[in-house]
Amino acid sequence: MGSVNRREFLTATGAGLAGILAAGVPPARAQQREISYLCWNNFAPASDKKLAEIGQRFTKDTGVKLKIDHVSHMGPQQSKYASEVQTQAGHDLVEMRMHFPWLYEPQLVDVSDVVAELEKKYGKALSSAYEGGHVKGVWRAVPQYHTMFVPTYREDLFKKASLKVPDTWEELYTVGKELKKMGNPVGIPISQNYDSISTASPVLWSFGGMEVDKDGKTVRINSPATVQTIEWYKKMYRDCMEPEVLSWSDSSNNESIQQGKAGWVHNPLSAYIVARNRKLVTTDGMNHHRSLTGPHGRHETDVPRHIAIWKFSKNIEPAKEWIRYLLGKREVYDEYIMSGDAFNLPVYDKLQDHPVLKTDPKYAALKGEGIQYHTYGWPAPPSDKVQLITNTYLLPNMIAKAVTGTSTKDSIAWAETEMKKILAG
Repeated sequence: MGSVNRREFLTATGAGLAGILAAGVPPARAQQREISYLCWNNFAPASDKKLAEIGQRFTKDTGVKLKIDHVSHMGPQQSKYASEVQTQAGHDLVEMRMHFPWLYEPQLVDVSDVVAELEKKYGKALSSAYEGGHVKGVWRAVPQYHTMFVPTYREDLFKKASLKVPDTWEELYTVGKELKKMGNPVGIPISQNYDSISTASPVLWSFGGMEVDKDGKTVRINSPATVQTIEWYKKMYRDCMEPEVLSWSDSSNNESIQQGKAGWVHNPLSAYIVARNRKLVTTDGMNHHRSLTGPHGRHETDVPRHIAIWKFSKNIEPAKEWIRYLLGKREVYDEYIMSGDAFNLPVYDKLQDHPVLKTDPKYAALKGEGIQYHTYGWPAPPSDKVQLITNTYLLPNMIAKAVTGTSTKDSIAWAETEMKKILAG
């Protein structure tokens, strides 16, 4: 830089000050750094409250102002993501689950450096988190937590009727018939929501079926295993459930058992947690047991959450700073996990025996021995196409067709055609 004499300096700074006053905008380096984070409404509400509290401390400690927005995890979030990508404007950080990082891969910042720091401290991310967030050799989203699906049942009703706690999907049919006779049917949604897929997938896998082969290209839904799955759903729908499951949202099964109707649901712990927090009369009667098995093993859907940063963000480094603050500080991450009451479980290997599992004896079923965890679409490798199959709810739609009158053969043929269209698109 060349030398500047006193007259030139005063002229320059005077003009700059006049410009600032005229514009009413301070220079960029004097502005407070600010980032925005779009995440889904957590089914354990205390977790959202804690997130806001941690965010305020983050601002105090770092000077980076954080604005947190929440959105429903169903349709609104998908349209919100699409809108932000289309306009290249919106939030800096977004919560992602399932294969969303694959779907939006070109729009996401490489966060491999952040994940490497976390894995060095906590151990490797769980395989399901790796499948979802590690895209084509690069981490496009940082594993945040995961949520286990376990059966929630009315232990008091089971004892009253001397019902055996089921260990297989077939045993569930046996007890489900009795539960329906008692006025407490099984509550498995067969509708366009994620809980429908989170149950249909383990049932399909347990019978040996799949939607797409592990090559990611060959549709395999048309198989004897899918026939078995649909026939199981048909008799469950007829003898153990009520027609209302065809129009349920993700929260309907929670509400059904909380309100004393359902006797058994397949869901994360949120049904129990919310009932306990609201001191509902059904709380004491609820308990959990291990996920169910079938002829081809005990499988479970795992839906890890991630945090991603849009490439169009102008605040990438402060955004990474927030992720490091929330997940990289052990005491903060513990605090966040504990606030979720075992709905949000640590997603790193060394944290699996977390203290949150010992805060309530009814969390004892949250043990993964013998369970194979998969993300949606397994054994197909994660991809944008697999995510599109999920987003269009082809699996529950196929089952809904079958239980409402379409033949098993025609229902499967419909799903096969639709899946082939997506893979070819």
